[in-house]
Amino acid sequence: MKTTIVTTTINIPILLVKYAQNAQRYGHKDLDFVVAGDRKSPPETADFCKSVPHYPCVYLDIPAQREYLSRFPELWSHLRFDSIQRRNIGMLLAYENGADVVITIDDDNFVMDQDFVGLHGAAGSVRELPTYRSTSGWFNVCSFLEADHGVEFYHRGYPRKMRWNEEGHSVTCSQGARRVVANAGLWLDNPDIDALTRMERQLAVRGFNRKWPGSNIALYPGTWSPFDSQNTALMRDAVPAYFLSPYTGRYDDIWGSYILTRIAEHFKDVVSYGEPLVRQERNPHDLWRDLDMERNGMILTDDFCAALRSIPLTGATYHACFGEIAAALPPAWAEGPKWTGSQKEWRSKLIEGMAIWHSVFEELGVG
Repeated sequence: MKTTIVTTTINIPILLVKYAQNAQRYGHKDLDFVVAGDRKSPPETADFCKSVPHYPCVYLDIPAQREYLSRFPELWSHLRFDSIQRRNIGMLLAYENGADVVITIDDDNFVMDQDFVGLHGAAGSVRELPTYRSTSGWFNVCSFLEADHGVEFYHRGYPRKMRWNEEGHSVTCSQGARRVVANAGLWLDNPDIDALTRMERQLAVRGFNRKWPGSNIALYPGTWSPFDSQNTALMRDAVPAYFLSPYTGRYDDIWGSYILTRIAEHFKDVVSYGEPLVRQERNPHDLWRDLDMERNGMILTDDFCAALRSIPLTGATYHACFGEIAAALPPAWAEGPKWTGSQKEWRSKLIEGMAIWHSVFEELGVG
């Protein structure tokens, strides 16, 4: 399989050297890197990417991105500058270059001693995994992580109404073989939690706890959990159905994960969670700003997911089903009478971006 690791950064991505060395140590050959720059990216980034050992590393600065997207002017106009969602461009290039697996990382995700590429190779393959099913339709994958002082916590973007009510629902686990659409690696040290939780307590993840079954877990179709766009692998067919909106704050990857999860449910595929772990040494953040960028998502996610679950799918491909959701979402997820102007913009811009992303793959002739 050809694997592409995609990141976007406004720093020189020195961590890619360790990723390349890790892949080379484990004998991976068909691998490359794509780095999508932004206006603040240092000019030295281009030369650095040429120096990444063992594997090709393509750097797209802003002029290169403009040229690459000249075929897709709507997408070029839709994507914002100074935005991590420029990683959409890297994912698109990886897809066009024939990647079977696309791995997205953040520039503060540091690779461990595990076989990073090999473990993410679960994406697109059929695996027999412990598969969890909840009567609530939700499962907290972070319950398998051990934090200092035994503190329990939820993944960023987990619906507010579904938190802290597990006692009212039953969970079962079975062993089964299913195709993995996405593999969501988790994190050591600084977990991906929302700003409100981060303000309340300092969390440090030390590893898996005693509940961990010893291998990655999957969620049965119909049982959901969010996943993010750091340390996450997508199978090739999922890329046309995974769009990161630059107008939905820190819910770009969260809502993108729910859309992909809904389509995976249609195909009886699963998302797997667990390894490889990365050590997240989180870049400096203004937590008040993060909270501002999460507030709409915290309010709207429950209804957004209910709308997704209500949309019937008939498509034979992930691309086709993504188009069905893009068309059906406006009536299924109507504006509420108390919605703010910002919330209305999140909705309208997400729907607009989904239509554009779908049209890009239509032009590429994806079925």
